[in-house]
Amino acid sequence: MRSILAMGIIAILLSACNPLESSELSLEDAIPDNAALIFRVNDPTTLRLDLRNCDFVLPYSQGEKEPNLMHLLEQLKGLTTEDPGYLVALPNAADSLSYIYISEIQPAKQASDSLSTGEVSDEKEVDVEELKEINTPWFSSETGSLRFSGKDSLLITEKKWLKSDTHPDRELVPLLKSAGQGKTASLFIQASQLDSLYANSEVQKGSGWTDLAHSLALDLHTSQDLLQWTGVGTTTDSVPTLLSLFANTQPVVNTLAGLSPEGADGLLTISFTDEAVFNANQRKQYTGEKVADTLFQTTEEVGLVFQGTNKAVLINTYGALSLSEFLQDSRSSVYEYQGKEIGILESSPILENAFPAFISDFKVTHYTVIDNAFIFCENKRFTELIIRNINSGKTFDNSVIYESARSELAEASSLLLIADGRKLENEIGKYIPKALLADDSSDLPEHVFAFQLVADRSFCHLNTFVKRKSSSRKKQGVAPLFTVELDAPLATNPQFVTDHRNDKKEIVVQDTENNLYLISSSGKILWKKALEGRVQGRIEQIDLYKNGRLQLAFTTSNQFLVLDRNGKEVAPFDMTFSGPILNPLAVFDYEGNRNYRFVVTQGSDIKMYNGKGKIVEGFKYTKSETAVLDRPRHFRIGSRDYLVFKLEDGSLKILNRVGDTRVEVKEQIDFSENDVYLNNNRFIVTDKTGTLFAVDTKGKITKTRFNLAEDHGMDATIKTLSLMNDNELTIKGNKASLDLGVYTKPRIFYIYDKIYVSVTDIQTQRAYLFDSSAIPFPNFPVYAASPIDLSDIDNNRSIEIAAKFEENSLIVYSLN
Repeated sequence: MRSILAMGIIAILLSACNPLESSELSLEDAIPDNAALIFRVNDPTTLRLDLRNCDFVLPYSQGEKEPNLMHLLEQLKGLTTEDPGYLVALPNAADSLSYIYISEIQPAKQASDSLSTGEVSDEKEVDVEELKEINTPWFSSETGSLRFSGKDSLLITEKKWLKSDTHPDRELVPLLKSAGQGKTASLFIQASQLDSLYANSEVQKGSGWTDLAHSLALDLHTSQDLLQWTGVGTTTDSVPTLLSLFANTQPVVNTLAGLSPEGADGLLTISFTDEAVFNANQRKQYTGEKVADTLFQTTEEVGLVFQGTNKAVLINTYGALSLSEFLQDSRSSVYEYQGKEIGILESSPILENAFPAFISDFKVTHYTVIDNAFIFCENKRFTELIIRNINSGKTFDNSVIYESARSELAEASSLLLIADGRKLENEIGKYIPKALLADDSSDLPEHVFAFQLVADRSFCHLNTFVKRKSSSRKKQGVAPLFTVELDAPLATNPQFVTDHRNDKKEIVVQDTENNLYLISSSGKILWKKALEGRVQGRIEQIDLYKNGRLQLAFTTSNQFLVLDRNGKEVAPFDMTFSGPILNPLAVFDYEGNRNYRFVVTQGSDIKMYNGKGKIVEGFKYTKSETAVLDRPRHFRIGSRDYLVFKLEDGSLKILNRVGDTRVEVKEQIDFSENDVYLNNNRFIVTDKTGTLFAVDTKGKITKTRFNLAEDHGMDATIKTLSLMNDNELTIKGNKASLDLGVYTKPRIFYIYDKIYVSVTDIQTQRAYLFDSSAIPFPNFPVYAASPIDLSDIDNNRSIEIAAKFEENSLIVYSLN
């Protein structure tokens, strides 16, 4: 108490001879000229509440020396005044920072130059509690119309900087007065002052503040999940900075996140409308580097993507013929992977030489080209991973990291850095001060870090923030759910079947070693069963015992099998046939009462079995005139059943249940590879010339000449007809023109009262999906190496897609 009283007496004596007492100082004039950080606080009460509610501002810890902006905000939590002012950070003898809060005294509160401790007269009770938590008191001293508060009582008492002739930078004063209007708080950083303080600090290794800009003016924005600084940075001609690299350039809309893998730890991109201007800026700072002028002159975006120990360089161009030709001439070999060429190069520093400001210690050995973008990697594995992710839609722009940050970012950037928390701390430190990162504390929520520059004439707009990761990503369009790798290449197309225990969907697929797999809705292989031959056509599901438990029924090249859910054969349906390959199995359920009829066709032999595995004696059509093509079909019109067989001699047999002719078709048809369908109560097929034959129940034939190619595709339901001819898809008369390719037959799905039609280009391995008006769904095509199957696998009214992915794997996507 005596020491405090003594300090008060000293302060009174000093004020008596202080020439500044009679002069009127403005807030800005009272700021020390060596201030490293200047924080303008327009609304202290609101600011304290905001900081208290922000999860990224941790409780103050004494002895903290790291030059982290969070430390500055921690100081503000302990400040209890309600008067607007400036919180100023000054270097002290301990190579750390001392903090002073300078504010104007309201006339009713003004007193002589004095020193008080503990609390200011207008404190609120909650602020007193905060002071107790911090344990270190704030002292205050008044000079003229200004109050000075801080934890260093001697600094506050003496105020030596007021007695000197030095004042804040003349350019800074008007900026201080005008900035932050309407904002709770704004920060001003004098880069050289802050860097000099931490010149020998371990935490300041890497890029300093002077490497970023000459000075910064930033507004603070906070919420519980976000701490953000936005503002501007300035440069000078004499000192090279990160900002000056983008002088006289214009930003470009960011696209490289769509070429980066979803699992990346972070992405750095730079962009410019004129590579020559950017290159000239680089030359000013990297005079010793040999920069390739011509190869990259059409570049507008450069990206660095980080994933674990892997790095890749992405370059987006608007047409880079010279670079493409150079790479083709330089590569030692090339191979194809998932429809993309991968070139192999001798280890080369070409990218380091072209972009020394951002790329270092990177020796490219592999590259691939996607449209006008070039992807460079240091190894084969990461190159292939990136291609897989692009083909399957598993890209960084769909990641939780990017989705969490997206809403806070401008669409176009000169520089954009997004990272998963502090994972890329060392990489980030090469470009910007680490002080912008959140504290390295386990108390912080999982978060993303972002830093964005947008060049604008002689200065740059800055936007940097830490933000809590989204708890769940909002799915948009189509997104991969999982992939499953088999023991051998796929031989059949993945197909959804129903798990009778929960009505969810599972997947059946066979590999080239004739192993049949059942895979759960989460991608787990439930069982694998070795078969004697290849499954023919689609696998049917039946309820053989009428108890709700479903079995799998199908034919292989020489067997008719029924398996239970555990993959065990159900007797007596383990029949083996000799002779020609069996056609796909036909399953008829005439009345929908599960009294099944199984039709096995082999050449001209026709066998119909009942649910007990016995031959149906009453069925007469056991031998056809010529070989049966494909599986027989069953249709019902009114109360009548129609069994339809296509024969090798061009006959279309339409029979009743017992095998007698129900509809006589007098004309022979040179059948295409397409099935027979019922459409508008007529049986329709096409021939190899692209003519559609429609047969009514009286045998009348109507022909429509579509002039289709021989390899055209068709699918139909009662009311919908879809045709695929070359690269033109028709759905209910609506047409869609696709890129030139080799397309599978269209397939119609009807789910939740909505029509979906899919085709796959097996050449480029891309699957397309359209609605009934032939309008494509967003975010299609997706990568698929086979026709797709569609269903709702988990009954959440979200549609899933199954398809072959790589040679020995399948993929499941979710469509929203």
